[in-house]
Amino acid sequence: MISIVDVNTIQRRTIKEGIQMRVLAWGGSLMMTQVFFTKGATSDPHSHKHEQLSYVVEGDFIYFIDDKEYEVKQGYSIYIPSDVSHWVKAITDGSLVDVFTPIREDFLKKGD
Repeated sequence: MISIVDVNTIQRRTIKEGIQMRVLAWGGSLMMTQVFFTKGATSDPHSHKHEQLSYVVEGDFIYFIDDKEYEVKQGYSIYIPSDVSHWVKAITDGSLVDVFTPIREDFLKKGD
């Protein structure tokens, strides 16, 4: 099945203060999301069964992966293996595109 989505029609959902997300597309075993951060916002430390690729669309971030720090900025990408503890802190306002396999069922809600 082919899926074409106009991402400008997708509303952002607040994940926590300073972080919003929208699911851009999904199909087969892949999902793509965009996450928006305000300066200083941090995600909660977590891990999941999904492999993750993150691309920095804009801004500067620090990723904390298995207790190591990685500073990334616009144009950088990073791979996070499944079941590895990680979190991210926004050094500036910015956004990331995250791709997951398999699909993050927890990100889907009725109406998506």
